[in-house]
Amino acid sequence: MRLGLPRTRARLTAGVLMASSVAASAVLVGQHATPAQAATNETAVADRASAKPAADLAQMLGGATPTKAKAAAAKSGADLTALLGAAKPAPVKPGAARPAVDPAVLLGGATPAKPAPAKPAPAKPAAAKPAPKPAPAKPAAKPAPAKKSYPNNLDGWIAQARDILRAHGDKVPSAASIRARAMTESSGNPRAENHWDSNQALYGGTYGLIQTIKPTFAEWSLPGHKDILNPVDSIIAGVRYANDRYGSFETIAYGKQGY
Repeated sequence: MRLGLPRTRARLTAGVLMASSVAASAVLVGQHATPAQAATNETAVADRASAKPAADLAQMLGGATPTKAKAAAAKSGADLTALLGAAKPAPVKPGAARPAVDPAVLLGGATPAKPAPAKPAPAKPAAAKPAPKPAPAKPAAKPAPAKKSYPNNLDGWIAQARDILRAHGDKVPSAASIRARAMTESSGNPRAENHWDSNQALYGGTYGLIQTIKPTFAEWSLPGHKDILNPVDSIIAGVRYANDRYGSFETIAYGKQGY
C-alpha cells in the first residue's frame, strides 16, 4: 500500500513552524514576566507544543505503521525541546527594564541590516572667474611739431620776426618794407652802433639792425626778446614802436631820415 508522503511531509513542516511560533511567543512572554512566571509559562507552552504536533503527526500517519508514527512523534518532540531550550531568556534582576526583542531576530536568526551610509553629494566645481579685460591701449603721443628753422641772414631774420609778431597779434609789415628800413638804418648790420648824433648825448647812442635807443627798445620789445643787438629782437621792437607812433611801420619804412 502506497502512502501519500508528499502531503504528509507538508503537514509535518507546518506543524514544526507552528511549534516554533509558539516557542517564540513563550520567549516574548517571558521577557516581561518574573523568573517564576517565565518558568511556569515555558513549561505550559512546551507541553502544549509537544502534544499537538505529536497528535497531528499520529493522525497524519494513520495509514502508516506504528513504528513510523512513534519515530515521527519522537523527532517532533525533540525538535520542539531543542527550540525551547535555545530560546530560554537570560535571567533578569528584579526591577530592571528588560530589553525589547525583535521577533524577526528570534525566528530568523538574522541581524537587522545596517542602513547604507549616505553618499556625499558631489561638490560643484567652482565657477570660473571671467578673464580681466585688457586695459585700453594708450594713444601714441603725437610727435612735437618740428621747430621751424630760419637762415641766419637778413631774409631769415625778417621772416622769423614777422612770424613772432603775427603770433603775438601785432600788425605785420611786408618783408620788403622791413628790408628797406634795415638797409637805411644799419646797412643790414645787426651789431651797428651810432654814437655821433643827438641821441648819443640824450640816450647813449642808437643800436642794432633797426637802430633804436635803449629806452625805446626796452618798452616795445617782447618777453624773451630783450637783446638789442639781436637782429630779430631789433626788428620786433622797431616795428611795434612805429606801428604805435605812426600807425604803421610801412609809413616810415622807405624814408631816408630817422624815425
